[in-house]
Amino acid sequence: MSDRSRLLSALAPHRWVLEPALAVVLFGLWLLTGLPFDLAGALAALLYCAAVALSRVLPVVALEIAWLAVIAELTEGGSLPLPHRLLATTAVVIAIFGISSHGGRVSRWFAFASAILWAPAEAFLLTVRGDVKFPQFGPVIGGYYTSQGVGLLMMSLLLAVVFVTAWLLGFLVARQRVASASASGASPAARPSVLVWLASSGAAPLKEGDEEPGLVRRLTRRQLTFDIGGAVAYVFFCLITDFASSLMPNASGRSTFLVLIVFAVAVAVRRMSPAVSLAVAWLAAVVQMTTGHNILVSDVAVLIVLYATALYGDKVVRYAGLISAGLGALVASLYLTLTSALGQGYFNLLSTQLTGLALQFAFLFVVSATVLGLSWVLGLLVRTWRNARASRHAQIAAELDRNRAEEVVVVEQERTRIARDMHDVVAHSLAVVIAQADGARYARHADPDAVDTALETIAATARSALVDVRVLLAELRQSQPEGPQPSLADVDHTVEQVRAAGLPVTMERRGQLDGLGSAQQIAAYRIVQEALTNALRHGDTSRPVTVVLAQAGRPDGAPGIAITVRNSMRSAPTEPTTTGSLPRIGHGLPGMRERAVLAGGTLTAGPAADGFLVEAFLPVVSGVRA
Repeated sequence: MSDRSRLLSALAPHRWVLEPALAVVLFGLWLLTGLPFDLAGALAALLYCAAVALSRVLPVVALEIAWLAVIAELTEGGSLPLPHRLLATTAVVIAIFGISSHGGRVSRWFAFASAILWAPAEAFLLTVRGDVKFPQFGPVIGGYYTSQGVGLLMMSLLLAVVFVTAWLLGFLVARQRVASASASGASPAARPSVLVWLASSGAAPLKEGDEEPGLVRRLTRRQLTFDIGGAVAYVFFCLITDFASSLMPNASGRSTFLVLIVFAVAVAVRRMSPAVSLAVAWLAAVVQMTTGHNILVSDVAVLIVLYATALYGDKVVRYAGLISAGLGALVASLYLTLTSALGQGYFNLLSTQLTGLALQFAFLFVVSATVLGLSWVLGLLVRTWRNARASRHAQIAAELDRNRAEEVVVVEQERTRIARDMHDVVAHSLAVVIAQADGARYARHADPDAVDTALETIAATARSALVDVRVLLAELRQSQPEGPQPSLADVDHTVEQVRAAGLPVTMERRGQLDGLGSAQQIAAYRIVQEALTNALRHGDTSRPVTVVLAQAGRPDGAPGIAITVRNSMRSAPTEPTTTGSLPRIGHGLPGMRERAVLAGGTLTAGPAADGFLVEAFLPVVSGVRA
């Protein structure tokens, strides 16, 4: 067991301490900020911290306590300081993540609805009751300026994004935990990440057909180096083009630099964890808008992250990226419209500019949705192309395996046919040897010279049979039906049959074609027969086929017979020859090649400049007479 596995195994019983420890840290921060120790503030802080502490072991109770904390603050007439509000918002984010990660299906979806409802409540406590104030301009409705209502809406959208992102991360952790449960005893590469391990204690069942979730993808060292290097290059590019002022010691420069760093983290982890990258990108966008920044060069990271969610994320993350593209376009266009109105001084005259602002908002929304949506669609297209390429490679590999298996079957079938032929050849040779031996024994006294003739015949026949037996590569003992064995003299009959079928054939013999053993003659006959059959089936039957049987020799001086069959091909095939991307392997060519090899010769076949050419060489058996 590795050191990491031993450490995780030792800490496993104590994982429940994580959330209480976070609650203690939050309450300690509340004390360290020097907040007034009033009853309302202390009660709210205790409730928020209790919701965090119980989010793992009792998620339903944690959800109820969080609701009590929010309701208690809403019913309290006074306002709490901004540090308290920030700590309370952080506690809500942690509680939502814990409930979504460890709760059951009902509590998880109640947490999602609560995240939507808590966003305007927390925005109200931050803006109307809290220290975050918006400029007061525009028409007064219900005692509040229009700008305050729009600001409240904007803050509600931002908090809803943060809360829903926390819920989505918890949901993905729960799905990952279920997928990794069966891999606890597998190889280290298949075990869950530390993030998933720390959050392990619940279940989120996967539906049939769902992709295997992967909150954290394990990358190779090269991929990880490339992603980190790309993030560093992104930071330098943004510093050079848009962040000259960020190095200045002012608040605007520091916040701009903070936005850049958060976006750089999202770019760095986009392939390792698209879900975390999307969450970090939303965090950077929220920081950018709450600090009052307009469009920055660093915003290109949003396009990179949306592209990564569609390319690397599972089904949930992909749809989260698509929803983020639409919601991001809405939030960005609304934010840019409001900042433009403030920049142009539309204060009390805002009511007269509503039509222009509405048109500007519509234009910005269309442009933003188009740009963000195209980034997501591009990632989806690349994912589809990559999956299609992988499927294509798998199909080609399967077809290659099928062709290899089919060729093996063809070769084995041809060996079986050859075994039958050899059985007849050897049986015939032995019958001749026995007959000659018996005849010589009976004729020894009456005609002594007949003994020498018989012995010569026996020697030649036995030598030929021995060569035929040596041709076999293995013992094949399957019983085969008997049949007549063709020889080289039967080639003419086969040629006449092909001519009668409508294929013009020109037959030519050159030199002395004797000395072939029975196995070689059968092989020669079968090769010519199969070549003519292929020419009749696949060739151009309107043009003649030439068959040449010629006396020849190998480079090493061994005599033999050369077989050449040449035919013309059709200009276009009349029937498909493939079932996929690769041609099927027929029985003809492997069978001819196997016969030639087992007869001690060679064979080549393939397209030639003017058609299809089959060339074979079969050696003459030494010591065999014609």
